Amino acid sequence: MCCPGEGVSWWGERSRTYPSPVTVGQDDAVHPTVVHAYSALSVAEPQDREAVRTVTSVFDARAIAAQAPRRPDWEAMRTAVMTDLLRAKFGQHPELAAVLLATGDATLVYEEQSYFWGDRGGPGRNWTGRLLELVRSELRSRQAGWT
Repeated sequence: MCCPGEGVSWWGERSRTYPSPVTVGQDDAVHPTVVHAYSALSVAEPQDREAVRTVTSVFDARAIAAQAPRRPDWEAMRTAVMTDLLRAKFGQHPELAAVLLATGDATLVYEEQSYFWGDRGGPGRNWTGRLLELVRSELRSRQAGWT
């Protein structure tokens, strides 16, 4: 779905909450969604990471992580972690990579109320959209034999 003058709206099956298991981390843990993985990696204690990873709902995953102590370096690394998670999602799910590649060179607008990750109806920083554009470029580069 297109948003004239704004690029391609990014939600639904392409979102971070879409059920597309990703295998990440030092222990190669499988997380049901990117949100589960991101939330799990944000917490300091292994038992909290496991609780986040194994809960069914993304809302519960976020809630558990919000109550748990955060990694002290989280703010400095969260964008890099999200980049790696999106790379994992689209690298491990070729059908989703095809959807991302089908957006061509469009600006990707991530529809979320988060000022940092989403567009928040216009004033947001849209970091998810920016990172998706980066991952799309990397996928295209790989297809062309560059990496």
